[in-house]
Amino acid sequence: MIVKDKKIKTINIIDTTLRNGEQAAGVVFSKHEKIRIVKMLDEIGIPEIEIGTPSLSSLERDIIKEIVKLNVKAKLFVYCEASPENISYAVECGVKNIIINISTSDIHIKEKYDKTRTWVLNQLKETINEAKNNNLNFIISAEDATRTDLEFLLRVLHLSEKKDAYRFRICDTVSRLDPFRTFLLVSTILNTVDFPIEVYNHNDFGMATANALASIRAGAESLVVSVNGIGEGTGNAALEEIVMALKYLEEVDLGIDTSKFRELSEYVAKASSRAIPVWKAIVGTNVFAHESGIHADGVLKNPKNYEVFEPSEVGLTRQLVVGKHSGSHTILHKFKEFGIDLTINEANELLALARTMAVDLKRPLFDKELIYIFKDYQEKKKLSENESVS
Repeated sequence: MIVKDKKIKTINIIDTTLRNGEQAAGVVFSKHEKIRIVKMLDEIGIPEIEIGTPSLSSLERDIIKEIVKLNVKAKLFVYCEASPENISYAVECGVKNIIINISTSDIHIKEKYDKTRTWVLNQLKETINEAKNNNLNFIISAEDATRTDLEFLLRVLHLSEKKDAYRFRICDTVSRLDPFRTFLLVSTILNTVDFPIEVYNHNDFGMATANALASIRAGAESLVVSVNGIGEGTGNAALEEIVMALKYLEEVDLGIDTSKFRELSEYVAKASSRAIPVWKAIVGTNVFAHESGIHADGVLKNPKNYEVFEPSEVGLTRQLVVGKHSGSHTILHKFKEFGIDLTINEANELLALARTMAVDLKRPLFDKELIYIFKDYQEKKKLSENESVS
């Protein structure tokens, strides 16, 4: 059977930084930090945000209450395990939207719950009825959906549709899928039922973003993301990667203010005590850092030679780095920035000196170090000229 890409519709983003992001081992956000992250997400135009788990503690509920009081445009969700009593915690917080989560795979049903598939369906029905009695909108989240028997998964989905769920969330809890399997699963489901599908990816094999895009190609309408990909275990699909990939690979502009991505990433990194790797896709400082002579020369002629989009689009700046792999054009450009015009011969001689120092230091050179090299070079050149005259 040949499965064709479905036409990409409007895509929804729901951010889980404050819920699953905080479930990453060792991460705790203070009330101030949670409020600030919600405001930052709202300011850049994220349409939906998971803000916490009410059943966790009274302190968690107090923070959720404070967030609910904020005047934000984003739709706010809380996370509830499928149990009628958990709905009361959500109601206490004053929220209007919830995510009802229940495991659907046989291994979870047996080993986690020690129950049956019938129990799962009944538990879900009771929780949904309680939510509807309290006028709550809800998403049904099928935990470990990608290891679930497809027939049973569809039964849970049909129940969600019948009970007027907002969306149905497919969770790839243990990163069971690759992009090809993701596409096939979502396509198969949507060829069976016409209902909004949301996909939640983990990153155990480094494919969360790729799997998310594959699900969109297959017809999914909503993606669960987090800032920097932070989340339990290996984390989730990264917000910044998804938004930029949709814009430049799928030509779907979500209308999000991406110029604040680096600022947002830095704040979440600091709040979670997790540094942003310099090589991090989209927001890492090396994304627009060029050392190789071929690359630097190409960028100087036209940045589009080696850059898909402008650094300012994600809140970064371009860097031309002088190191072991640099070329003479980089030297000419750097010294022009210092107000010094070099001849090509001078640039080549300075390049040799810079490369030697970079190898000795095992890193690129700072601007001040380049100036020191230049001053030493000038002094030696002057001495040589004086000796030749005398």
